[in-house]
Amino acid sequence: MRINHNIPALRALHQLDKSNGRLDKTLERLSSGLRINHAADDAAGLAITQKMDTQVRGLGQASRNAMDGISLIQTAEGALNEVHAMLQRIRELAVQVSNGTYDSKDRKAVQDEVGQLLSEIERISTDIEFNEMKLLDGSLDRRAFSTDEARADIISMSDTVDAGAYALTVTTVATQSTYVGVAVPAGSFVANKITMGGTININGEQVEILVGDTGDEVFAKLRDLCGTVDTSLTISSMPLIDGKILTLTNNQFGNKSIVITGTTSLITGLGLGAGSTNTTGLDAAAAVVSGFPAGTTVSGAGKDLIFRSNNDFELKLASGTVAGAVTMNILATGPLDLQIGANEGQFMEIRIQNLSPSALGITKMNLSTSDGAQEAITIVDLAIQKISAVRSKLGAYQNRLEHTINNLESASENMTASFSRIQDADMAYEMANFTQQNIIAQAGTSMLAQANQRPQSLLQLLQQ
Repeated sequence: MRINHNIPALRALHQLDKSNGRLDKTLERLSSGLRINHAADDAAGLAITQKMDTQVRGLGQASRNAMDGISLIQTAEGALNEVHAMLQRIRELAVQVSNGTYDSKDRKAVQDEVGQLLSEIERISTDIEFNEMKLLDGSLDRRAFSTDEARADIISMSDTVDAGAYALTVTTVATQSTYVGVAVPAGSFVANKITMGGTININGEQVEILVGDTGDEVFAKLRDLCGTVDTSLTISSMPLIDGKILTLTNNQFGNKSIVITGTTSLITGLGLGAGSTNTTGLDAAAAVVSGFPAGTTVSGAGKDLIFRSNNDFELKLASGTVAGAVTMNILATGPLDLQIGANEGQFMEIRIQNLSPSALGITKMNLSTSDGAQEAITIVDLAIQKISAVRSKLGAYQNRLEHTINNLESASENMTASFSRIQDADMAYEMANFTQQNIIAQAGTSMLAQANQRPQSLLQLLQQ
């Protein structure tokens, strides 16, 4: 027996330290609820759980991103719902004033309402925003730049127009119809009053001129008549008397003529008869050079150039004032990218084309005449079809995002369950382990006390 080193006590102390260490670890797990509190607890498990935690957090944020996308889509769709309602109202008015029971004053009142509705459609297309992002002015479509805006510039494009360079040549510049009269013959006005009367009919609308009307009165009647048929009236200089020249210009570009009929003597007396120059306007025209899909056709309507091809390809341009070659550079950037996944590249592209009145082709409507009202019905029908197509696409986007959210939530739930199995402590198991380690620690403490008492037995030998 030795007294310098108490080996049994050292062994008991060593075991007690190990028991206390296990007890401390169990207490830490019970207090934190985590099985892995330090990298040393499970090095491989820590690496796995950190990667899983990254995915769970990313999936949660992706789900919130998708919800934000739905809110944006609902904002745009709500605005288009109002545009739809206004277009339906315009069409209803066009059908109404196409009826022969309405006179020019009635149609003018209708045109005033249509003008206000078009202004509101323009305001919605330029002002509607989500988080300060314009939604309906083409800002969420592909960026496009013209190499020469004096020749042509972009108005709108369909979703099937890919990024690239689209080269074309503007062959015909759009012009306006004009009707330039000759000098008012001598004797038509005496003492600033017209010496003849009758009716003047311009493009189907007419006004009566009375003998004795002053030059200003005659000019005012003609000016109002021209305004009804969307035509401007100018004069070489006021007042309207002998020697002055009247000029009529159609306000719209394109293949529209100015037809003047009525009392022959009155037409001649105003300088609008023989010798007048009547020039019919031209629609813009262009030829495809390169970059366009095979079989692309080109049509001109006023200043608009519309390129169409298979797969609903449509590129709408506004021609300028100069003919010649020009290229439309369409970039891949511009559409809204919604990050709907936890990792790089997992996004969804949202494109909303320009839906301004010019893009819809409804800026040229004139319901002041019965012919114009008839044309407006077809124009509005096309605009309604375009708005319907965009709303349908937005609805498809929203349905997709709702399914995306369900999928993300399911993936997050399953990933979280796997993460929990590795990271979280099993409280029942840890409590049982705590009880075991606590008993062992108490036993170890007792045995250490017993081991420390053993050297005292040597005192009995020394006392003999």
